Amino acid sequence: MSLHRLWAIIRKEFRHIQRDKRTLFLVTLSPAIMLIAFAYLFAFEVQSVRLGVWDADQSALSRQFIASLIADGKFSLAENGNGYESLRGAMMRGDIHLGVIIPPDFEAQILAGDGASVQLIADGSDTIAAAGGVTRFRQRTAEFARRLTSTSSAPPIIVQAQAWYNRDLDSTFAMVPGLVPIVMIMPSLAIALAITRERELGSFETLIATPIHAFEYLLGKLIPYIAYGVVSASIAYALAIIWFRVPLRGPVPDLLAMTVLYLFASLGVTLFICGFIASQGTAMRVVMLLFFIPSFFLSGVTLPVDTKSGPGQFISFLLPASHFVQITRGAFLKAMGIDQLAAQSLNLFLIGVIPFALGILTFRKRV
Repeated sequence: MSLHRLWAIIRKEFRHIQRDKRTLFLVTLSPAIMLIAFAYLFAFEVQSVRLGVWDADQSALSRQFIASLIADGKFSLAENGNGYESLRGAMMRGDIHLGVIIPPDFEAQILAGDGASVQLIADGSDTIAAAGGVTRFRQRTAEFARRLTSTSSAPPIIVQAQAWYNRDLDSTFAMVPGLVPIVMIMPSLAIALAITRERELGSFETLIATPIHAFEYLLGKLIPYIAYGVVSASIAYALAIIWFRVPLRGPVPDLLAMTVLYLFASLGVTLFICGFIASQGTAMRVVMLLFFIPSFFLSGVTLPVDTKSGPGQFISFLLPASHFVQITRGAFLKAMGIDQLAAQSLNLFLIGVIPFALGILTFRKRV
């Protein structure tokens, strides 16, 4: 690899971005504008909620109560906890939406005719799942209590609910960080248009006549768009904090480092795909169909990922936005850093490095 040739490509791309107002807009300001629009637009009803249950009673009645919650599949039992820390860990990882704590004297209180309290903890970083889950949980609990009172004098079960990470269940706090990965797809669109434009205008023929290597060409394309993408993400983060009042509780350097990984993943996939695309129109449609639209509905930003659907879960895993949604919500609301989000960060790195390597192998200096 020649550093001189690599620097020439990097410098060319920086100048191209600065001089092309459309590309500069796509990689800097358009994500912030889209974030404002989408944050006020989207609201959905949750369909599936994952429960973590700490059954401190371990009685026949407590097991009946748990069975009644998950009977129709709207709730699924994802974690059998043995304390607050186990539920907290599962909630931090995003494995559960709700934590249920059944007290040790649950059955005894009901049989004695006293009120039995059940504590419910919701993950406030996903307000759609949390709000819908709390409402549904109260309904299921009331139904179970009515069945008890029909055969005994037991009083209804009392649900004591609270939310972690977003106490008031403000949907903006969850939606804005979740939308950042969606709007940050715009740098991928910009690099796709830039590469295909070179093929359409003939400037790619000039490049392939030079001694440039595939690695130098692709890395030289990648670095400027990552740099401008970080600037764009920083504007979006500032907008989330200042305009939408979303608290950023995690370390800023870690968030920026993981942002670089997300940009590397999305841009790496785009570089590989664009090796087989010859026109800007096709590039735009491909980016929209492969990244933009699926990321809205399969990344967990609007609805929880359906863990019962194997193909859906697989597609969700392949989307860089799925991992970055967990990162942005974790960093903003749960004070998580790169240590706690190492799995998501590693997934992003692999999603980026594999197609980037394939792009090098499939790169051909011909038109």
